Amino acid sequence: MPKHYYRIILIVLTIACGMGGLVTMPFAMFAAMAFDDPGNEHQLGVWVVFFVILSIPLWFVIGAIAGWFLYLRNWLRASALIAATPIAATTIGWLLLQLA
Repeated sequence: MPKHYYRIILIVLTIACGMGGLVTMPFAMFAAMAFDDPGNEHQLGVWVVFFVILSIPLWFVIGAIAGWFLYLRNWLRASALIAATPIAATTIGWLLLQLA
C-alpha cells in the first residue's frame, strides 16, 4: 500500500484517539470515588483500579503519538496497528460490558 494511504489512515486514527481521550476523560475524574468508603485507601485492589481508570485517557494519547513516531520512522504497518490498539481495546471492553 502506498505511504500516503497510511498517512490518511493515521490521520483518521489520530482523530478517533483524540475523541476517545475526550470521551473517557469524565471517567478518569470519577476514579477518585473509589476511595469513598472508609478504609479503602488501605486496599491494594482499590489503588490498582484507581490508577487503571485514571490512565485510560492516556492510552489514547500515547497510541496517537507512538503511531506518528513509528510513521516517521517508516514503520507504516506498525504505526497503524499501534494507533488502532487503544480504539480496539476500548471497543472490546465496551462489547464485553454490553454482554454482562
